[in-house]
Amino acid sequence: MTRVWLSSLLFGAALAVGAPALAQQGKKKDTAAAATAPDADGVRRDPNGVKGISPLWEAFGKGDAAYIARDFDAAIAAYTEAIRVAPQNPLGHYRKGQALVAKGALEDAMRSYTDALRFSQGSSALRAKILLVIADVRERQRALEDAQDSWTKYEEFVTSDATAKGYPATAAERKKRIKVIVKLNADSAAVRERIEKRAQQAGK
Repeated sequence: MTRVWLSSLLFGAALAVGAPALAQQGKKKDTAAAATAPDADGVRRDPNGVKGISPLWEAFGKGDAAYIARDFDAAIAAYTEAIRVAPQNPLGHYRKGQALVAKGALEDAMRSYTDALRFSQGSSALRAKILLVIADVRERQRALEDAQDSWTKYEEFVTSDATAKGYPATAAERKKRIKVIVKLNADSAAVRERIEKRAQQAGK
């Protein structure tokens, strides 16, 4: 499984995961709410997302458009607004993490993903994607031991929950590649140590 595949999956998932039911998680819909008149910009808005676009989905829309335009700072700002509107909705944290990864801010992305994971109990499919991106970021950070553990958590979750619709083979392949890297690093370290010893002996 290549990095290109992972990268395309990760943002594609950020767009596809946003089911309306999840976006309204923890909120009551007022189906009897009166129709709201369009605002000055011609957009009909409704805090409950019934008679018009909700502030949450408006923020997601702005963030997604900015991400596609590769304006990652604007995307991060929009997703941050989505989090302000619905702090316990995992999608805002997840999408912000995606934009932060695209920007190269991996530590900040990990914080967003950790928050997303904390609030993701309502959707196995989203939880699986969050576990996947956490493992991917750990690998990008060269935190290989943590990456191994994270891929194992992803593999165990998607194997145990059929509704997660994950890819356990991806985890197995990434863990094999990490083992190869760990061995290469160990071999390189041993070679460097031998060279340094020989250099010291020659110097004497």
